[in-house]
Amino acid sequence: MTERNLAFLDGALKDKVALVTGAGQGVGRDTAIAMTQAGARVAVIDLNGDNAAKVAAELADHGAPGIGITCDVSKRAQVDAAVAATVAEFGGLDILFNGAHNLRVVTSPFMETDEELLNTHLHSGFYGTYYFMQAAYPHLKEHGGAVINVGSGAGVKGNAEHLAYAATKEAIRATTRVAAREWGKDGIRVNTICPAAWDTPGMLLGPASADEATKQHMLSMIPVRRFAGGDETASVAVFLASDAASYMTGHTLMVDGGSNIDAGR
Repeated sequence: MTERNLAFLDGALKDKVALVTGAGQGVGRDTAIAMTQAGARVAVIDLNGDNAAKVAAELADHGAPGIGITCDVSKRAQVDAAVAATVAEFGGLDILFNGAHNLRVVTSPFMETDEELLNTHLHSGFYGTYYFMQAAYPHLKEHGGAVINVGSGAGVKGNAEHLAYAATKEAIRATTRVAAREWGKDGIRVNTICPAAWDTPGMLLGPASADEATKQHMLSMIPVRRFAGGDETASVAVFLASDAASYMTGHTLMVDGGSNIDAGR
C-alpha cells in the first residue's frame, strides 16, 4: 500500500474476525491488510487459491497470520464452506467485506449486452454478496457485526456501456439497504462503499495499465486531481467495521476523490 499515516486504525478491530472476499489482489488485498493492522484476524477469500494463500501468509507481516480459502463466490456450497471454515478457525465472525466481482469484461453497449455477460456479473457480484450475507448472518447476529459491500459510481450515475456492471452494483446497494433495515435489530450494520480510480494494477478504472492520454482524462474528472490508493478504500472499510461507525447503517460512502459529486444518491 502507499505510505500514509494510518495510525488511527491501530486497535480499531481488536479481537474481531473478518472475512474478506476478492482478497487475493487489489482493494480486497489492501482491505485484508488494513483490517489485520487494525487488530482483526482475517480470512482471505479468493477464486485464485494461490493468491489467497499468498495474501494470508503476507498478513503475518502486518500483525497476525490469516487463512486463505479458495472459493467461487457464485457457488452457494463453496460460500457456506468458506464461512464455516472461517468460524472453525477463528471461533466466530464479526465483519464481512464483499469485494469479489468478475471484472474481465465490464463495458458493452446496451444492445450488445447478452445474458451471458449479465449473468457473469450478477453471479459473481450480486449472488456472491447475497450468498455470503446469508451464510454470515447467524454468526454476525451472535455478538453484532458489520457488513461492507462494494458498489460503484458507474451504477450510481448509470454509466453508458456499463449495463451488466452498473445493474449488478445497484442491486448490491439495494441489498445493503434492505438488510440494514431488517438486521439493525440484530446489531448488524450494513453499508456500501463506492471506490473509484484506484492506483492498483488490474482494477477497474485503475490507471496502472492506461496510456497517458487516458490517465489525464481520468484525472480531469477527479476534483482532488489524483488517483486513490487501495489503502484509501481500505481505511474507510475499517472505519465502517469499527465501533467508530456504530450508528451508521444503510448508507453509501463514495470513496472517489469527488468524481461522483453530481450523481443523485
